[in-house]
Amino acid sequence: MRRVLLRYRYWPLPILVWTVVVLASWSWNQALVEHKIVQLAADRAEFVFKMVETARLWNARHGGVYAAINEHTPPNPYLQVPDREITTPGGVRLTMVNPAYMTRQLIGVVAERTDLGLHLTSLKPLNPNNEADAWEKVQLRKFEQGGGNVLEAVFEEGVERFRFMAPLKVEAPCLKCHRHQGYQLGDIRGGLSVSFSAPPLRAQESLQLRRIGLMHLMTWALVTALILFGLVRFRRHIFELQTAKEQTESLVVERTAELREQVLERQQAEAQLRLFIESSGEGILGMDVSGRCTLANPEALRLLRAQPEHLLGKDLPATIHSCHSDGRPHTADSCALYRTLHSGQAVHDDSDVFWCVDGAAIPVEYRSQPLYADGYLLGAVITFSDISQRRAAEAALRKLSGAIEHSPVAAVITDRQGGIEYVNPRFSEMTGYSSADVLGQNPRVWQSGTTPLKTYERLWATISAGESWEGEWQNRTRQGRLFWARARISPIRNDRGEITHFVLLMEDISEHKAQEETIWRQANYDSLTALPNRTLFAQRLSQALGQAERNDAVCALFYIDLDGFKAVNDTHGHAAGDLLLQEVAQRLLACVRDSDTVARLGGDEFAIILSQVSGHDGARHVAENVVRTLRQAFLLNGEVAHVSGSIGIAFYPTHAATADALMRAADAAMYAVKAEGKGSYRFAANDA
Repeated sequence: MRRVLLRYRYWPLPILVWTVVVLASWSWNQALVEHKIVQLAADRAEFVFKMVETARLWNARHGGVYAAINEHTPPNPYLQVPDREITTPGGVRLTMVNPAYMTRQLIGVVAERTDLGLHLTSLKPLNPNNEADAWEKVQLRKFEQGGGNVLEAVFEEGVERFRFMAPLKVEAPCLKCHRHQGYQLGDIRGGLSVSFSAPPLRAQESLQLRRIGLMHLMTWALVTALILFGLVRFRRHIFELQTAKEQTESLVVERTAELREQVLERQQAEAQLRLFIESSGEGILGMDVSGRCTLANPEALRLLRAQPEHLLGKDLPATIHSCHSDGRPHTADSCALYRTLHSGQAVHDDSDVFWCVDGAAIPVEYRSQPLYADGYLLGAVITFSDISQRRAAEAALRKLSGAIEHSPVAAVITDRQGGIEYVNPRFSEMTGYSSADVLGQNPRVWQSGTTPLKTYERLWATISAGESWEGEWQNRTRQGRLFWARARISPIRNDRGEITHFVLLMEDISEHKAQEETIWRQANYDSLTALPNRTLFAQRLSQALGQAERNDAVCALFYIDLDGFKAVNDTHGHAAGDLLLQEVAQRLLACVRDSDTVARLGGDEFAIILSQVSGHDGARHVAENVVRTLRQAFLLNGEVAHVSGSIGIAFYPTHAATADALMRAADAAMYAVKAEGKGSYRFAANDA
């Protein structure tokens, strides 16, 4: 028993025994619930059978009953008895409803109202509709061999149903209709089958099983917890007794070993202290109250290029701290090492030098810490390190900082999360933000809102992966002015290769962008009307045809030539002609959508591209509007002028499959309008 309590590996045994008991109880309860459900199904089916059997007996004892003949109750063709149909003195025709006929009609009514399935059947049915199915035939044969009522759970079309069947025996009233089949009293004439859906009863079964299972689980958990609690309590009690005994036995041994351990610990502490001092990455020097060196670790000897005899017992301030870096000697007041001994104050300095044994000076950062014992000053401990490399790095950093401060490009340094830590003066000149405005902020403060979000997502993904990003974007100054900048962002890594900062170099290219825009507009727009010229028109037409092909749509091209323009030039002068062309451009733009293109091809020739036009009706509406607006008078410098427009219209892909062919088709249609009298429009080919 003691072994069971003390060793955890034996603890599962009582829990296992208890688990087996609970599982056995659960299995027994499960079988009991299943038996109750089956019994409930049997009782339900037998009740239905008794009700139907009672109704049949009532009918049979009356020798059948008569009912009016109608569509629901026609004469039974399978009933061969005298007086099957009779007529009342009032002229109503009646037919005999024998027990079997009445049962079939009851079955129909039950099927309409419930999910019960009733079937009157026999191995020798008079009515073919009473033919037994395979399951019923098996039960009928068992009835003939002396079997009784039967209930089974079967699956029909994937759904579980309970099927019940009981035999029907021949009684005296039954011989009236079935004597000719050779039946005698007491014979098994057939059976009545009752079936109904099992899921409702199974649901009750599942609910009971869940409740029983929950109760068993809770009981198992409670008793298991009590078992474990008892085992823990007994085990703790045994251990307490055992521990008390062991403590008593070991008390003498512990007391004896304490002194030995204290001595060993002191020796180990001294050894560890020596190891720490000798292994330290900093120089460590000790001196007494008179300034004599009492300790010099290996790192101090290495930094000062000395041997132990060069320092130990010597006046330490006079040996390593005799002069300033420029050669001026230290006085007792200016030497920080002496000050520690005189005032008992700690000193920290990173702007001084120590002198090596060979006469060389090294820049150092040192701390002079007074050493006390029982309130008395015993001396001082000096720790120092060579900061030559740090001084060189600081000098290089100052040079780099000066270069960035005077750089002609804006410079921004952020931390790993994008928080701004530095901006140079050029940045403030370019953006209008001072250093105080943006430090600690995110670079998004000067975003213009015109750069696509995907650009920033690709930028961040690139620099987060440790690569540099270059690109152009549009920013906004503090005063709200937009400007274009060419930028390069690069990651900065530490000694371990980890990204710690990002540096952004940014150059204002707004003037360059403006020049590019001017050159592009001069190359693609008409200088007089500001409409797209022939070059840009060709690009727009190619794009419109490509879009129409992708969208399976129709694109229309208008070729327009002004009628009477030469007369305006001759009568009113070229300046008036230029004004006329500018006014024509504005009127044409007013006739189309923003997605359409109006272009000047040269002289008095214009073109319109209608993208995704709704067939001839849509183009005709625009053409009539253009013809009408061009016929209206033009007021040119106080003088009135009149022109009209001849328009040729071609459709893609109806009239041509290429841009050149479409132009030729529209041009031909325009010349046809000219030949027919001008001032109108015409569709290409033979379209009306």
